[in-house]
Amino acid sequence: MTDKTSKTKKTSTKSKLTSKEKALTKKIEKLEETVEKLTDEIVDQQLRVQAAEEKMLRVVAEYENGKKRVEREKERSLSFAKDRVLMGLFPIIDNLERSAQYEKDETDAETSAKGITLVLDQIQKFLKDTDDVVAYDPIGEPFDPELHEAMAMHPSNEHESGIIMEVFEKGYRSGDRILRAAKVVVSQ
Repeated sequence: MTDKTSKTKKTSTKSKLTSKEKALTKKIEKLEETVEKLTDEIVDQQLRVQAAEEKMLRVVAEYENGKKRVEREKERSLSFAKDRVLMGLFPIIDNLERSAQYEKDETDAETSAKGITLVLDQIQKFLKDTDDVVAYDPIGEPFDPELHEAMAMHPSNEHESGIIMEVFEKGYRSGDRILRAAKVVVSQ
């Protein structure tokens, strides 16, 4: 068959369709166009969802990596801080060892006491320089449970009630933070 004859058959087939069939054919064509548009939209939406999922996975991975990096930095900083404290203690230990050796060699109590006092001063300076740590001795102050730990209460004719009369152990503070409360005896 030639092309002309096939076109004639198609035309004759179309002309043989009833008006109802023609209307249904138009509806089918419109529905096919709608299906094609919707299919294109679905594909577009799937691509968008896939891109969003990939982006979310990258963001989650970056967050996890950042979290691990912060944790490593924190551990590293703590390690350096600990090393700094330990290195500051080494000269103090050296001086205590010298004092102990001198104590073995000499029996002069005054010289020995001076050596120990020098080492204590060195320790207090180290604490002050390291984290602004200072000792406090609250004798004569009113008892404050935030700053003091009462070890005992004794009656006193010299002090009114609630005054610290004796200190068993000094307290230590760093700025406004109390590192160790002073252990005290309070008047009744």
